Amino acid sequence: MKVLITGSKGFIGRNLIEVLQEIPEIVILPFDKDDNITLLSKYARSCDFVFHLAAVHRPVDHSEFDSVNRLFFEDLLFMLQINKNACPVLLTSSIHSGTDTDYGRSKLAAEKALLAHSEKMKSRAIIYRLTNTFGKYALPNHHSVVATFCYNIVNELEVTVSNTEKVMQLYYIDDVIKSFLNKMYNTEEPNVDGYYYLPRNQMYSVTLRELLDTLFELNQLYKESRAPELKDEFKIKLYHTFLYYRLNQKVLQ
Repeated sequence: MKVLITGSKGFIGRNLIEVLQEIPEIVILPFDKDDNITLLSKYARSCDFVFHLAAVHRPVDHSEFDSVNRLFFEDLLFMLQINKNACPVLLTSSIHSGTDTDYGRSKLAAEKALLAHSEKMKSRAIIYRLTNTFGKYALPNHHSVVATFCYNIVNELEVTVSNTEKVMQLYYIDDVIKSFLNKMYNTEEPNVDGYYYLPRNQMYSVTLRELLDTLFELNQLYKESRAPELKDEFKIKLYHTFLYYRLNQKVLQ
């Protein structure tokens, strides 16, 4: 199976490729923003599955929301169409899709483009509406509040939070990747609203204060060379993430 991955050097892309590399029957076709568009056209001729992960979240110019999140995706879909390639396409969207923001509008436009493509090509459209996702490779001050907190704590930088009681809903990257792979091999139906989400027990709700307190605790235990008592799945996943930033402290600076 030839699997095309856009945004291959991004947070989700790196984690996905790391797992796919362990599957012998998978041939990875990576594409990132620095690659020539002709490469994408070549991949569109032969790919058997598409993970469209390329997106912008905090661009310098807000016009990039539309040019990357919508127009670039529409270009990819057109390439599939002219090559008569009706392979499944998995799109990473957001729970903020459709909100009254440039980001929300661009995500909703991408969803609509995929649904129209699916109708035209009689192909499978898999639209994931993700919430805040944390885990290794996420960039601080960009991908995840967990990444930002971990980075600041391990580098002894100030952590500033305007509303400590704000509740965050979080997914863990490994859970996201497992769910993605499941959709490659199974034709599981989406939620009643037509979108895919992780199971409710894999969405972790936590206030920013609770999140910070836990990370400070994990940091102190690390300094004291003591292993934390990990009694719940969320704390285990948070600890694995914290260790990544602790062990890669210099790399991320």
